[in-house]
Amino acid sequence: MDTPVNINSNKIRLQIVLGAVLLVSFFLPWVSWKDKLVSGYHMPSGKFFSISDKEFGLANPFPQFDFAFNIFWLIPALTLLLIIFLFLKRKTFSYSFTAGALSLSLVMVFFLFTGTLIDLGVGNNIFGMLKPGIYIHTFSATGLILTAFPVKNILTKFIWLLVGPLLSYGGYMIGEKYAMSANHIDTETSKPAYTVKAIDFIQEFAKNDSAANNKYNDKIIEVNGIVSGIERSADSTTTIQFADTTGSYIIFSFEKEQLDEVKNIKPGDVLSLKGSCSGSIFSEILGTTSISFKRSTLNKIKQ
Repeated sequence: MDTPVNINSNKIRLQIVLGAVLLVSFFLPWVSWKDKLVSGYHMPSGKFFSISDKEFGLANPFPQFDFAFNIFWLIPALTLLLIIFLFLKRKTFSYSFTAGALSLSLVMVFFLFTGTLIDLGVGNNIFGMLKPGIYIHTFSATGLILTAFPVKNILTKFIWLLVGPLLSYGGYMIGEKYAMSANHIDTETSKPAYTVKAIDFIQEFAKNDSAANNKYNDKIIEVNGIVSGIERSADSTTTIQFADTTGSYIIFSFEKEQLDEVKNIKPGDVLSLKGSCSGSIFSEILGTTSISFKRSTLNKIKQ
C-alpha cells in the first residue's frame, strides 16, 4: 500500500470537492429528450437506450456490446475511492485521471447521440436540450484531471483530457457509419408497408396524430410528393422536406455518404422517398406538425 505523502492540504480539499461534485452530478439529469430526462448513470444502467428506443425508435445498433457500458460504473466507484484515499493522503492521480477521462468520454457520447436525435426531428438545438448536470459533470471532470497531484506535467494532463472524448468520438462515428450503411441497404431492399401522398400523409397526422403514430411508427413508408425545401449542412448531411399550406411538414434525413444520391435535388422536384417513420411532433407554439423519417433513401425521381 502507498505510504502517506506530504501534500498541500488545499490541493486535497480541492480534489475532494471536485470528486464530490463529480459523484453527485453523475446522477443528475444531463439531457432532456422531448421532456424525458436522462442522467449520466442511465448509460451503464441500460436506461439510456431503452428510453431512446421506446420514445423515438432509436435502439442500440450493437446490443451485443451492451455489457461494455458497465465500464461507466467506474466513474462513481473510482470517485469514492479517490475521496477515501485523499483523506488518507495517498497518491490518487490515477483515480483522478481515469474517473475524469471516463466522465468526459460519457459526456461526448451524450452530446453526439443528442445530435443524432435532433437529425431525426427530436428538438432543434443540442445546447437547448442539455441540462445543468452535464455542464457540472464536465467542469468537475476537467478540474479533477488538471489538479491531479503529484503530477505536474501539463502535457500528461492535456492528453488525459483528450483521450476519453477522442475515443468516444471515433467509436461513435465508426458505429454510426456502419449502422447507417446497414440500415440504408435494409431500407432500399424492403417493400414499403404503405405508399402515400405527402399531403394526404400530413393531413392524416393532423387529424389524429395518436392513431397515425400507432399506424406508421417504425414502418417503412414510401412517400410521394413535391419537394418544398432542402437543406445541406456543413458536414454534408441533407434533409428533404414535403410541406403543406399550414406549415406542417415531413422531413427525410440523409447522411453525408448519400450526398451523391441527393445532391441534384431542388425545391419543386417531384420525388418518391422511402424511409422508416419516426413519428410526429406537434409544436404548440407554431401549431404545426413535423413527421420525421430515418434510414431514408431516394426511391426514384418521378417524371
